[in-house]
Amino acid sequence: MNNKNMFVDTISAINVNNGIVKMNLVAQSSEQQPTDDNNNEPKFDDLGQITMPLNGFLYMLSVIEGLMQDDKMKDMIQRFQEAGIIPTEKDIEKAQGK
Repeated sequence: MNNKNMFVDTISAINVNNGIVKMNLVAQSSEQQPTDDNNNEPKFDDLGQITMPLNGFLYMLSVIEGLMQDDKMKDMIQRFQEAGIIPTEKDIEKAQGK
């Protein structure tokens, strides 16, 4: 088995088909940084894909849900929101037009 550590900035897409989940991994491009010409939108490089069975994906979600209940994680999220690094619930609702 090839064990490889990889840094990713985010997951760009998640697709589910016939009980198989595929997640596309991306990192912000080091070659093209946000500028006024591209509306300050970062460009991303495709790093590959994670493929797993649906039950593994659902287990991963339960692990993440548990992590989100941790007081240290809640504090970190709040500090990141206050610093403007990540959006607040209100920011997300506003962007979705709710």
